[in-house]
Order: sequence, then structure tokens, then C-alpha cells
Amino acid sequence: MNRPVSIGIVVLVVVAGLFGPMVLGGAAAERGDHGSPAVSAPSTTAVTASSDDIGSGDFDTTTFDITVHENGSATWTFRYELRLDEGDGSATQENFEAFAEEFESEETGMYVQFREQAVAMVDGNDQTDREMEASTFNRSATVDGQLNSMGVVEMSFQWDGFAETDDGAVVVGDVFQDLYITDDQSIAIQPGGDLEFQRAEPEPDYVGASLSDASSIQWSGEQEFLDGQPHAVLEEPDAGSTGDSGTLSDGTIAGDSPLPWALALFVLALGLAAGAVWYRRSSGDTVGSSSTATGPTDDSKDNPGTTTRDDTDEHATADPLSDEELLTDEDRVVTLIRENGGRMKQVNIVEETGWSKSKVSMLLSDMEEDGTISKLRVGRENIISLEGFEPEATKSPFDE
Repeated sequence: MNRPVSIGIVVLVVVAGLFGPMVLGGAAAERGDHGSPAVSAPSTTAVTASSDDIGSGDFDTTTFDITVHENGSATWTFRYELRLDEGDGSATQENFEAFAEEFESEETGMYVQFREQAVAMVDGNDQTDREMEASTFNRSATVDGQLNSMGVVEMSFQWDGFAETDDGAVVVGDVFQDLYITDDQSIAIQPGGDLEFQRAEPEPDYVGASLSDASSIQWSGEQEFLDGQPHAVLEEPDAGSTGDSGTLSDGTIAGDSPLPWALALFVLALGLAAGAVWYRRSSGDTVGSSSTATGPTDDSKDNPGTTTRDDTDEHATADPLSDEELLTDEDRVVTLIRENGGRMKQVNIVEETGWSKSKVSMLLSDMEEDGTISKLRVGRENIISLEGFEPEATKSPFDE
């Protein structure tokens, strides 16, 4: 199985063919390693006369915009900005406008190369078990601003199968490897449709009171990413709700500024710990008071058995936490799966626990990494199994 294609290699090829040498590639390429690239770089000769006029200067900024959709597809837009000169240099507005007219009206070699490399990037990424396709290609070249004019080139395509969809959650990141961006480059992710950000790694820049309120998150260079990063989890806002009451499926209450799920789990764990301490202390106090009350007092002599009835009433009115409430989330999932024969559909775990889909998805991913459970993708379902209860990979246990 080949490793994921580093998107930087493709971008390096495209930019080199556009406007001369620029640096964006996998970390290995930046460090000068000489391993075979997943996508080979073609010649960087000038494509047309107009692009040759612009080609002597580099772009000032480069942004890779990724709009993620509910079905796991993504619209990729490569945006390049060039500050136009007012003098007689090659990067004048007149030269750029001539280039833009040709770029938008003809299938220039530069645009053809972009499409070919985008297809190669998608076809080469077979690390996942998702079907992928590059389609819906578009291009534009415009001049923005009257003062301090900028030449802007945008090329875009739709990447079907870009992100993983997991019971309502859309997870971005498994296609990235060895990604490195320079100080004039950035990567931005926008949620499409009704999606909202739930988690992002490494910590991105965004505008808003919280990550879920952000309309876009961005990472700027110079930066080298770990494999699988940038990583983002998106979900529709009502995926964990149970109606208009504002009570989420994991038992938390939605307010004007809902807590992030990690903070909510922390609060829940803190509450359970406090409950456990209260339960032990209240039990100890009750035993102590019972021993004192059963000593030789006048009331106990005159009314034998009264103290015992009072203690029984006190225990009956107390409401200690159940054993299930004292379990960790992992223990609760293991118990639930064991009660259902050693394996369950992930969607059924969501229904049984009442937790949100994203919480269950991330919890199961952590448990899989720890070796507590195993996950098998069967069609559109995830089958979660304890050790020794794994189904055959080629057959769903629920088809029987």
C-alpha cells in the first residue's frame, strides 16, 4: 500500500509551471532528501508568452483554501496573489491583464498541467479505503483593488472522498503527509453547508468566540506538519441534539455558548469524582451516626427499634450514584459491547449511550489506538468488536 501523496509536491509542480520557482512541498523535499516523489515534477519551462512575461517574479502570498462538505468531498482552491508594479517591470497591471485574458479564454498549458497534477494527487492517495476522484475544475485571473492593485490567480477542483465521514462527523487529515509550508503560504479550511468545527490540530488561527463559531480556520507558514495534519473534525450543529429542549444526547445542556466537548467531558468526570467522594463520606457518616444512636440511651430503652427505623429511612431517602454512573466512558462502552455479544454497530452505541456521534467517534478512535476494541468498515457501517469477537472482514455479522 502506497503512502498518502504529499500535497506539497503537486503544489510545487503547479506553481513552478505558473510563475517560476517557489518553495512548497513535503518536508522531505524541503530538507533536500532524495527519495522518489509520489508525483514526478515535469519541466518548468514557460507555458505561453503572456505567462512568460509574468514569470520572472514570485507571488507574494499563496493560500490553499479547502471547503469541506457534509459528504466528505472538498473544494480545493489554490489562490495566488501578486503585487502589481506601477513602473516598467514585468509584473505590471497591463501585463497581468493580458495574461488573465489568455488564461481564462484558452486551455493554456499551465491550466492543463494543474488538472493533470490534481488528478495524479487524488489517484495516488490510496492509503484510505475511500473512492476518490478529481472533478469540476475552474480557473480565474483578476485584478483586485484600484490602489495597490493585486493580480489574483485562482484554480480549483472538487476532491470527492477527501475526508472521512463517520456517523455524521466529517474528519479531515488522513490524506496529508510530510506537509511543509513557507512563510508566505497558508492553508485554510472552511466548513461547507451546516457543518461546524469541533476540533482542530495543531491549534489554528480563527476569528470568533470559539472554534465552533469560526467560519474559517487557518495555518500560516513557516510550518511543518506531522503526518495526518492539519487535522479537523466537523459536524452539523444538531447532530448531538434531541429536540428544542436544548439537552444534548450526552446529557449536557446547550446554552448560548456551549462548552467544547472536551471541556464537557472534563466537567462530567469532575462531577462523577465529586459524587464518588460524597457517596463514600455520606456512607461513613451514616454508619457512625447509626453506631452512636444504638448506644444505651433513654429513648432507645423506651422505644426499642426506633433508631433502626430512622436509619433505614435515612438510607432510603439518600440517592447514591449507581455503579454504571461511576464507570469511565471507556468502561461503559466495553460493558455495553460485552452485553451485546462482543460486537456492535457504532450507530447502536450512539443510540444506547445517548452521546453525540462525534464524541462516540473520537472515543472509539482512542480505544482502538489503545487496543481495547477493533473497528471494521462494512459498507457504510462501523462494526466495533472486543478482542476475540471480530467478524470476518469480508462478511457483515449483521447480514446473517
